[in-house]
Amino acid sequence: MRVVVFIVALMVLAPIARSDSWSGQVPAKARALAERGRALHDAGDYANAIVAFTQAYAMAPSPALLFNLAQAYRLLGDCDDAALMYRRYIATNPGPERSALAESQLAAMERCVQKLALHIAVETANGGLVVPPPPTGLWATATPPGPSHKAQIEKDVGVGLIAGGTVSLAVAAFYAVRAHNASSDVAAAYARGARPNEIAPIDSRGKSAARAAKISGGVAAVGIAGGLAMYLLGRHDAQTPVTVAATGHSVEVSMLWGF
Repeated sequence: MRVVVFIVALMVLAPIARSDSWSGQVPAKARALAERGRALHDAGDYANAIVAFTQAYAMAPSPALLFNLAQAYRLLGDCDDAALMYRRYIATNPGPERSALAESQLAAMERCVQKLALHIAVETANGGLVVPPPPTGLWATATPPGPSHKAQIEKDVGVGLIAGGTVSLAVAAFYAVRAHNASSDVAAAYARGARPNEIAPIDSRGKSAARAAKISGGVAAVGIAGGLAMYLLGRHDAQTPVTVAATGHSVEVSMLWGF
């Protein structure tokens, strides 16, 4: 129980260690860099604290500096480097209490590394948030080429047939009106007592107009229906949206068809 209380107190009250464990002659510059690193650490400037601790360690290696580097990396949100420094510090056999503290922090950093590997955001010890970069090379979209020549021809033919069918429909309407007028003229001629030879030309004109209206109407129906079918076929051939997405260990292919 005393060990646990000591560890908690050390984590709260002593986030970094002093480098009093240096043995032998220590360059003054190394001590100055270590002090500067502690000041930067206390000010929350962990990146520059790491630089100062690293320079001091290069001049005079000390287990305490390894612990300080691990703490700074942890608070900066660099779980991987923090775990490395904790391992190196534990390897120096700093003593049971400090080893227990470092091992507990190491376990937390290893969990952090695993989360980042799974692209899960991790909250840092100082309240920040480490957002892992998106996976590279895992997502791709297969964009189909532009409309083929065949598809464009089909669409053009479809538009032409629809236009021709519309014209034929107008012609059919014109002849239908003429046939109706001729039928009215025949009825009027019978009403006024006209002779058959006078009515025959009007009736013939009406029948001819009726035949022309029927033929034009049929052509219009075929043209519009065929043109619409050709246009939709060309549009279908021109649009083949295919999306390919690699999701971890599998690949998803999505195809959307629209008319």
